[in-house]
Amino acid sequence: MFREHERECRRPAEGPRLFSMMRPGHAHGGMPLDLPGLSWDPTRRFLRPAVLLLLAERPMHGYELMGRLKEFGIGLGGMDPSMLYRLLRVMERSGMAESSLDDTGSGPARKVYSLTPEGREVLDMWMSNLDDLSELLNRFKERYEGLR
Repeated sequence: MFREHERECRRPAEGPRLFSMMRPGHAHGGMPLDLPGLSWDPTRRFLRPAVLLLLAERPMHGYELMGRLKEFGIGLGGMDPSMLYRLLRVMERSGMAESSLDDTGSGPARKVYSLTPEGREVLDMWMSNLDDLSELLNRFKERYEGLR
């Protein structure tokens, strides 16, 4: 299970794949992002690590996660909640998260998700790659600003 996500989160010599410069679906790997009128939300690639981080802080149910994702700028444009619930199911099947039913409140029981040790490993790996990406982006920004 963990090995599947290791490949996704750790890409040799490239770091994490947070923001792809190409959109999927194009015959040559994607559509360039510089097309006029292109609508692309880079936060979609940030959804999984943001959920991992929130679940590392404490267990929570999907509705609460949806609200907390707004702290990262995710979902401000009206993200479809089904995207989050699909991700939670995938994370649960892959062993990164687990759920239990909480029936202590008023109303129907809700699934509460928590991070597993495997999920914590994926989050730790993502963060180590994020440091490398941050350095790369800072060098890019400094070089760009040198053009002004």
